[in-house]
Amino acid sequence: MKKIFVSSVLAMGLCFGVSLDTSKVQMNWVGYKLANKTAVKGTFKDVQYKFVNAKATSIAETLKGATAKIALNNVVTGNPASEKNLTEGFFSKFEGKDIRVKIEQVIEGENQGTILAKVSMNKKSQLVPMQYSIVDGKLVAKGVLDVFGFNLTKAFESLAKVCEKFHKGYTWSQVEISFEAPIKQ
Repeated sequence: MKKIFVSSVLAMGLCFGVSLDTSKVQMNWVGYKLANKTAVKGTFKDVQYKFVNAKATSIAETLKGATAKIALNNVVTGNPASEKNLTEGFFSKFEGKDIRVKIEQVIEGENQGTILAKVSMNKKSQLVPMQYSIVDGKLVAKGVLDVFGFNLTKAFESLAKVCEKFHKGYTWSQVEISFEAPIKQ
């Protein structure tokens, strides 16, 4: 009986005594093209992260209030033509030179949870729900935003026109945003 109790306490400590390795956070996005919604994956070279609770002992404590500042002039897709089209045909049309994200709320469950991220771009902010899961020692969070929610109709139309022949007339306004970070015990 004593062994069961000790094991239970240790297991609870592992569940709730987990935080993130904030030095290894990676941010990504996925846009879509073509009628079959083919993924176009990317990230940015210049993302500045700030975590307000350096002594956090849980995922919720680590993420709550964390921010990211993403410079728009350095998109990375692995395809120079795509990067040029995105930079010149889309991001250059924004009011402002960056995207800002702040984690407003975190609900932490067992190896999963929900994040409410305030995304600000083009002088407009939206709350974007993100679901996260912990798999293979890594937290992966994903959410979806629509660029039309950020007053980006003209920028979107510009990108769609630049890419029309490559996308065969289909450029989707939804973008999956995600980040991941290793778990540390």
